[in-house]
Amino acid sequence: MLFAMQCLPTCRHPSAQNPVQSRSERGFTLPELVTVMVVLSILAAVAMPKFFTRSEFDVFGFKQEIQQSLRFAQKSAVAKRRMVCVAVASNTLTLQYATAYGAGSCNQSLIDPSSGSAWSQAAPSGVSITALSFTYDALGKPSFSSAQTLAVTAGSLTQNVVIEAETGYVR
Repeated sequence: MLFAMQCLPTCRHPSAQNPVQSRSERGFTLPELVTVMVVLSILAAVAMPKFFTRSEFDVFGFKQEIQQSLRFAQKSAVAKRRMVCVAVASNTLTLQYATAYGAGSCNQSLIDPSSGSAWSQAAPSGVSITALSFTYDALGKPSFSSAQTLAVTAGSLTQNVVIEAETGYVR
């Protein structure tokens, strides 16, 4: 009753169907929807692996691990007021520190707080990194006079980690 009072004479009840409604206005049939879903799933299974490979994720992940390790080395040098040595060789990054203030060489492994063992970051399988050795002094300044770049590479993809000379900033 309420609906009838609010409607104009040309208005129809919402449940009434328009008998002249064309097929294109009613939507898709079940076979059409199933066909589209099958085609999309085939494309997802075949085409998506071509865009993203495991090595790309490994390169980005290892680059971030290297950046984090270098920042930790610099912060440790400042906190301990000791020289910290960074060595990248054979696709592994290791960190050591000098036990005595003003010592000319590093003689103790820096401890990884998460594992309690010597700090070491190994590259994932298929990922390589350029070799580089340097130190951070007690103020966190690196031992080189110009910015250094570590290239993390897998296949044709290369990501660079840059260490600024004056500040030791890692980007």
